[in-house]
Amino acid sequence: MSLVLMIILFIVAILPGIGLMLLVYFSDKIEREPVGLVFALLGMGFASIIPALIWEMVGSVILEAVFPTSTLLSLFIENFFIVAVAEESSKFLCMFVITWKNKAFDYAFDGVVYAVATSLGFAILENIMYVFSDVFNLGILEGFLTGVGVGISRAFLAVPLHTSVAIFMGIFYGRAKEAVFKHKPGRCALYIGLALLVPMFIHGFYDFLLGVAGLMDEGGSLLTMLMFGAFVVFMYVFTIIVNIYFSKHDYNITGSYKIKVTKDGWLRYAITDDREIIIFGLTKPFQGNVLVIPEVIDGYPVRRIARSAFAYTNIVNIQLPNNLRFIDDTAFYNCPYLVNVMLPDHLVSIGNYAFEYCYNIRQFLIPHIQYIGNCAFEGCTVLQDIYYLGSPEEWRQIRINIHDNQHLLHARFYYNTIRR
Repeated sequence: MSLVLMIILFIVAILPGIGLMLLVYFSDKIEREPVGLVFALLGMGFASIIPALIWEMVGSVILEAVFPTSTLLSLFIENFFIVAVAEESSKFLCMFVITWKNKAFDYAFDGVVYAVATSLGFAILENIMYVFSDVFNLGILEGFLTGVGVGISRAFLAVPLHTSVAIFMGIFYGRAKEAVFKHKPGRCALYIGLALLVPMFIHGFYDFLLGVAGLMDEGGSLLTMLMFGAFVVFMYVFTIIVNIYFSKHDYNITGSYKIKVTKDGWLRYAITDDREIIIFGLTKPFQGNVLVIPEVIDGYPVRRIARSAFAYTNIVNIQLPNNLRFIDDTAFYNCPYLVNVMLPDHLVSIGNYAFEYCYNIRQFLIPHIQYIGNCAFEGCTVLQDIYYLGSPEEWRQIRINIHDNQHLLHARFYYNTIRR
């Protein structure tokens, strides 16, 4: 029976931290962090409690020597300069050690995941200590009931606090790492400072309000607790909004795309900061009859064919996705075997030299488009027929350099074509 109660108490202690960790982890939509790294950060969070305790014990001894009795000033110093500084700096340093130079740290929201994992590692171990603290003094049953009460109260107060301050720490931490990639050391130092000071202030203010309530009389204590409750509600709501916003506006901080390969192994692609897919080309010579570019990869629409993505390749037929908006410069440059290209209806532009020297294209269907780049079809020596989905008036509205697209403009045009 006692073993069952201890297991239940352990679950009560760790469940809030695990739940919040999963919520933040799955908020990382573009590219989730390695599970091993997250577990390592949780472990570092456990370890960070040791230097924090040492700092707090030393600080408390010094504070008691200066202020033998508790006052508002001593309470202020204890909460802001001992507890908050000890815990937040310890968590930050432990996180910094294993993530700052980690190659997985390439998106802004990664900093939030790292900070939350470290902070919740600290919070989970702290929770276990608090929840089990009365078991040895009061006995199994009474200690169990007390521990459950402590665990429930901390699930709504202390554990979310650690998560909230970690989210702010992570936001500034991600900005600091971005500043490194942009070679701005001054801005990096500023964001490192904010990653420490903002969590320290929030943590210190939280503890200070609780401490003040204990020093006040009944009326003052009630007023302070009301202030504390309002602060907690505001802080948590604000943190949730901030977390949602930054997870939705996550972006690559390295200044370059992270290239991936599709599950079938044929295409190289990347996810842009706008949550769209850009195709970078083939991983190997294509052996099929028709290369079909998927509509969606990793849950994001395919919007762009990158510069020189399929240049000099052996593709014969290619079907582009309906979501596609842009074909960049030289995307299909010098594809001598290319015969058929299925352009989607919502294509916006065809870049410079996009289909230059595609010797085997005899006819081309062009949708309602806004821009055709220079020499887009030059060198297409057998191109004879252009089928355009719009009217002659709509064709004349397209931005096109007539001097560098003579071959295209000399082909036979068929307007108001119906796609079959």
